[in-house]
Amino acid sequence: MGIKLKVSAFSFVLFLFGAVGLQAQNITVKGTVTEASTGESLPGVNVTVQGTTSGTTTNGEGLYEITAGSDATLVFSFVGFETQEVSIDGRNTIDIELVASTEALDEVLVMGYTQQSREESSSSVVQVSGEDINDVTATSATEALQGKATGVFVTSSSGQPGSDTEVRVRGTGSISAGAEPLYVVDGVIGGTFDPSDVESMSVLKDASATALYGSRAANGVVVVQTKSGSVDETQINISSTVGWNKRSNGNFEIMNSQQLYRYHEQIGNPNLQSDWQNIDTNWQDLAFRTGMTNKYNVSASGGNEETTFYVSGNYYKEEGTLVETGYERFGGRANIDHQFRDNFKVNAQLSGRYTSSDNNPTGALYQSYTNMPWDEPYSDDGELRTGKENDWIGRDQSNFLYPLQYNYNNSNSKQLTANVRAEYEIADWIYLSSTNRVTYSTSRNEVFSDAQTSAGSTNNGELYNYYSQNSSFLSSNLFNFDRSFGDHSISGVAGFEYEFNYADGMGGTGVGVFSGLEVLDVTAEAFSIGGFKSDSKFVSGLSQVTYDYDNTYYLKASFRTDGSSRFGQENQYGNFYSLGGSWILSNEEFLGNYDWLTNLKVRASYGTTGNAEIGNYLASGLYTYSLQYAGDPASQPERLENPDLTWEIARMTNIGLDIGIADRIDVTLDFYRKTNDDLLQNVRLPGTSGIESITRNIGSVRNNGIELGISSTNIQGAFQWTTDFNISFNDNEVLSLNEGEDIPNGNQRIMEGYDLRTWYMREWAGVDPQTGDPLWIKQEKDGQGNVISETETSNYSEATLMSVGNASPDFTGGIGNTFQYKGFRLHTFFNFVYGNEIYHSARQLFDSDGAYVTYNAMVLKDDWSRWQEPGDKATHPKPEFGGNNNSNRPSSRYLEDGSYLRLRNVSLSYTMPNDWIANFGIRSARLFVKGDNLATFTSFSGMDPQVGVDGDASTKYPISKKYLIGIELGL
Repeated sequence: MGIKLKVSAFSFVLFLFGAVGLQAQNITVKGTVTEASTGESLPGVNVTVQGTTSGTTTNGEGLYEITAGSDATLVFSFVGFETQEVSIDGRNTIDIELVASTEALDEVLVMGYTQQSREESSSSVVQVSGEDINDVTATSATEALQGKATGVFVTSSSGQPGSDTEVRVRGTGSISAGAEPLYVVDGVIGGTFDPSDVESMSVLKDASATALYGSRAANGVVVVQTKSGSVDETQINISSTVGWNKRSNGNFEIMNSQQLYRYHEQIGNPNLQSDWQNIDTNWQDLAFRTGMTNKYNVSASGGNEETTFYVSGNYYKEEGTLVETGYERFGGRANIDHQFRDNFKVNAQLSGRYTSSDNNPTGALYQSYTNMPWDEPYSDDGELRTGKENDWIGRDQSNFLYPLQYNYNNSNSKQLTANVRAEYEIADWIYLSSTNRVTYSTSRNEVFSDAQTSAGSTNNGELYNYYSQNSSFLSSNLFNFDRSFGDHSISGVAGFEYEFNYADGMGGTGVGVFSGLEVLDVTAEAFSIGGFKSDSKFVSGLSQVTYDYDNTYYLKASFRTDGSSRFGQENQYGNFYSLGGSWILSNEEFLGNYDWLTNLKVRASYGTTGNAEIGNYLASGLYTYSLQYAGDPASQPERLENPDLTWEIARMTNIGLDIGIADRIDVTLDFYRKTNDDLLQNVRLPGTSGIESITRNIGSVRNNGIELGISSTNIQGAFQWTTDFNISFNDNEVLSLNEGEDIPNGNQRIMEGYDLRTWYMREWAGVDPQTGDPLWIKQEKDGQGNVISETETSNYSEATLMSVGNASPDFTGGIGNTFQYKGFRLHTFFNFVYGNEIYHSARQLFDSDGAYVTYNAMVLKDDWSRWQEPGDKATHPKPEFGGNNNSNRPSSRYLEDGSYLRLRNVSLSYTMPNDWIANFGIRSARLFVKGDNLATFTSFSGMDPQVGVDGDASTKYPISKKYLIGIELGL
């Protein structure tokens, strides 16, 4: 056997020498690479021998030199220019002129029902690639969209893993109806997707882009395109990411034992005991931890001329920084395209997802801030204390570590989506398509409170179970055409859609539950039970026509009719339309001498869309039967009928400008006005009606704004530097309400002529320097409501309620920079928010001037001070035991500037050269390290200036700083 091996090896060597002898002779090729339009030399152009790893780059004068076979092919590639392939054919000198790429104009914008190149588009659309979305490690793609798209404001009121984000496209225009955008996945409304499967996300903002979605698009549309296979050999991609999460408390700091003791000395606490100084429990250290994040993705794609496929699986797990919190997700997707005949193809998509969340059941978040450092969690013998002991100082008398042993709050959900699209080509310019989607999802929540804990002691153990299921069916049937006649081109789509949605669920609570037997039908006595059933239907007809003359003048018109079961019998149908156009001036002869102006386009559009995001049956007159009378079932009126209830209408005007300069800078500028009329508003009814409110079409809200996006290639060559910047300004105003009547909304008030998120409270006037008392503004008004005088008062009840600011930002945006050198890539991304006013409600407890003496207190910022003696010009009133004259009641004292600049993400990666990895059967390999939420620059005194759109900042679950490492392999 050894002799055979030696012979085989010898034969192999002879074969290699023979093969070399048969190869063409290697020669040295030299040349210069220049820019075709200017003739200037191009440094840093990549020159490679096709099919090999051999390559070089041009020097500062655009010169190159490379050794290759006399019959080989050279490939010239450079950022911003079209790649060229040139056969050597025995030549020793080859000069090349590279032509500027039109890739930006050729970029395909995915708009749901249709796709258009950026050049053809007359609409306001911003598209973010899947690569940009996955720069940030997040539980959802919408969270990662933050700061990356003009006109899109993404925020969250919680840093808990898996928590929901709030998305607003061009401001908030609704009061009682939903304000979230419509999500369209792979061409039809609804569906599920995971960040790793996203090819691109397009945000449709103006009427020209959104009108095809009619009654569903008043709040904008987010179109998600998932990945698909291509005609190629099967490629497998694997990625693995692991990291650590640490809480970020921002500028918020609570007192330790010594600091709190000195503070209580100031307020004159008569119960203060000197030995408390010897106890210093750090409740935050007990409540928080360093969590782990794990993210794994594997996908396979490929196919032949008849069938292509993309199959993926993903796993994501993030431990919350708060104990007993976390999020876990399993997901999978299969996208398959098959060409049955030359004129008939079918696309089938199947995706599924399972998520589970752990939610701390003990109030640890709140208590980690409120609990006193003078209380000890463990007794002398090491046992956990309950908080009910006689020497416990804290007001809530709770040690969250104790119920953590027994109680839990868990939830999970399952989602399954199946989508089949058939396309039949009648002629080369016309085809029919039918897309049919079925979705099914379930959710479950279980909360257990053990009898040994405070939460469960009253009912001797308590168990809550909730279960719901949702299903939907949508059929979208479209007729598409695209025809050219010389310089004229016309395309369009017409179709019909039907959608049915159903949901039901029930929940129940049982008491008398033994620990370890948490099942309602085993040990529990029924305590409460409830359930629901609900359905809705939509039927729609849609059409759109686009006309193009000479690739320079574009006109687009859309019309859609929608019917919905949610509205009254008299107004179930609504009509929506848009008209848009664009003019590419850079294609005109009179601009032909301006070679540096590679693109100049003017866009304009006007149209209407609708909002149907309300509950079901709000137009119906209903009775409730969840009552008992003398032991018998009973009912009472719950809602009045409103047969005229119909769509909320958004009327949108947009003017846009696209500019391309020297194929290095792309600028997009948009001016818009969006007015929401016939608002779906909950109107209060007189108490004599016996019914609290009714939903009517009353009121109007307007949003005006400016959006600017700039992408630039700052340096080209072996070293490359690109920048993406966007900024969005929005002004919100309530134009009209029901009979001009204000709508109270907590510490805010909705009023005509003001921002929708206007703070309405007493205005803080500071501290009386002589007495240390709090001061507010008191206004005197005449009979017409005009202010005739303003004075200061220390009587909270005398102070005047008034408008004191709003929670809406003046502008938002982001800036990203990418630096590349050979295989190294460094990417940084900042997002920013400016001009919003946050109500720091947590300060009512932690900055209360002695009102809450059995809660911990916050450490004052460096430029804050407490009044101590007459003449002091302090920011804080004199602290007193029990509080100082209602100084911590709601007022503009706790309104703070919510502006911030956040280093959202930094990533450094290295792509290994092919000649390093090819021998291992690896197609590509990339190593990376990155960090999320690394630094936040703000004057806000709280834990995080990123709060919900309502602008309230309480004891928020802190955001996490993430530090991650990972690897991506292509096989």
